[in-house]
Amino acid sequence: MAKRKKLTNREKQYHAQLKKEMQEKGVIPPDKPRLNRKRFIEEARKEWDSRDMENYLLWNTYLMEAISYMLLHTEGMSRRASPEAVGAAKVLKLAVRLQKFTEMVRERGESEYKIIEQYEYIKDILDA
Repeated sequence: MAKRKKLTNREKQYHAQLKKEMQEKGVIPPDKPRLNRKRFIEEARKEWDSRDMENYLLWNTYLMEAISYMLLHTEGMSRRASPEAVGAAKVLKLAVRLQKFTEMVRERGESEYKIIEQYEYIKDILDA
């Protein structure tokens, strides 16, 4: 595949102006505001922590359903996996690895472990 040549500053300005005009006419949607990721995570954590725990088993179902939606999240026409979908996949891999770690500890005949042991067992997924 041939390498694309870089746009000149004039071409960039033209494209920016064209996009602005098309947004003003309503042909294309306006730019989405940037997501404050830190605040979003804090809000999500707060919502999750305040959930009704009477239906504890239902939350597992809702969580799995939410993860399934995230795994389907793709970007644009290329259908590339989004960073969100990769994050959801990491959560699944972590859950499987944590279960394996628990089994490994049990097979050793132990019931306790240090958090650093668990972290060392899963850190490759976190760093991927």
